[in-house]
This record gives sequence, structure tokens and C-alpha cells, in this order.
Amino acid sequence: MKWLAAALLWACLGAAQATSFADIQRIKSTEGIPRWREAAERTRALRAAPPTDAAAAAWTSLDAETDPQVGKAPLDQTTGALNSADLLVNASWLRWRVLSENADARYSFAYAMDLARMRSGTNNLDNYDDEAVIFFFHAKLALTLDGMRCTDRSKAEHLQTWYGGLDRLQPLLQKAARMPLPDKSAAILEAITMEEMLGERPAMGWLCPRRSAEAPSSTAPPRYLSIDAWRKYRKDLLEQLTRNALKNL
Repeated sequence: MKWLAAALLWACLGAAQATSFADIQRIKSTEGIPRWREAAERTRALRAAPPTDAAAAAWTSLDAETDPQVGKAPLDQTTGALNSADLLVNASWLRWRVLSENADARYSFAYAMDLARMRSGTNNLDNYDDEAVIFFFHAKLALTLDGMRCTDRSKAEHLQTWYGGLDRLQPLLQKAARMPLPDKSAAILEAITMEEMLGERPAMGWLCPRRSAEAPSSTAPPRYLSIDAWRKYRKDLLEQLTRNALKNL
């Protein structure tokens, strides 16, 4: 499996020279989004031609445990591998689900957890940590955006808190907290660029609790924010986060 280089796009392109929001948007559209699209295409190619029979069987089994319509997801299975071979198989499947299938935020959290456990040798202990941080930031962003579709955001807020408190994520959270501000801003820009490449996910009933009518004779309040209002919120938030990151590059 070909992983993204640890060096961040924004450092490679000399983003220190990007002095305006327009500069950042241009870099996203000409370099960042195409690169994430290529990464997504590689996941599709790998999923279509598994490297081993064991990987094919594992991925078929994980697919059978997945139903986006009701929020069914094999998250415990994909983050509980005890050996490096199974960890790689699970991480590859999660990467495909996020980049090719535009899976919900839980998959990005799970992938970040698996990446944080992956090591390629004693002389390269942080090989996957930069990408793990990027997917962690993407998970938080995706959950915020999808949760804002709900008129009752209690479940999305609970999930943000729950993932933030997981023991398995603490080393990654600590690494993100220690990152120099320009590096952290670059990772956030990568997460934003990935989200912009992926585009909107549909409203998720499992994430948005069904609201009850206040009285039997009244009409139940809406379960979801209007699509126009949500799309404006999404656009405004992605723009504001991009501007904030630009200031700290």
C-alpha cells in the first residue's frame, strides 16, 4: 500500500509564500484536491485487486458489517488488530472507506487510531504520525459538519467528547498539541482539502436523534436543518478555518 508522504503538501509547495486566501484556494484546487483524488483512486484500485486472499476475505467480511443507512460500522474490528499484518489490512480498508466511499467521521477517527499504531522500523518511529494527525483533524471536522445537519446535535457533541477521551487516541492528541503552530495549521489545511475533495455526505438519521412533538396535537419539530442553511454553514466554516490556518502558516 502506498501511503502519503509524511511531508505536508503546504510545506512542499512553499505555502509560506501564500499570503492570501485566494493563494490558498488556488493551491487547494491545483495541487491539494487532485492529490487527494489520486489517493482515493489508489484505494479503489487496491480494493478491486486485494494483495492476498486473506485481505480479500477480511475486506468482504468488513463490508458485510457495514450499513451507512443505519450507521452500522465494524469499528471495533478495525481498530482491535493485535499484529502488524492485520493492522495493515484493517487500515487499508478504512482508508478506502474514507477516501473512496466518503464514510462518516467515525472511520477517520478509526483510521487515525490505526495509523498511530503503525511503525515501519526502529529508525522511523514517526513514519505515519503526520498522516494520523491529518485524519484526526478530518474526523473532528467531518463530525462537526455532519452534526450541524441535526436540529438536535447532542449525539454529535457526545461523539466528539467520547473520541477525545479514548485512551487509544491520547498519544495522538498529545502529539497534535505539541506541534509547532505552522505544522498544525498545515495539517488542518490538509484535512480541509480532503473534506473539500470528498464533498457533502448525506444527512444521517443515526447521528440526528428524531425529535418528538411537544404535544400530541402539534407538528413535530424538524429533524434536520434546511439544506440551504446547512450548506451555507458548511461553506462558511470551511472558509473560516482556512483563513485561520493561513494566518498561522
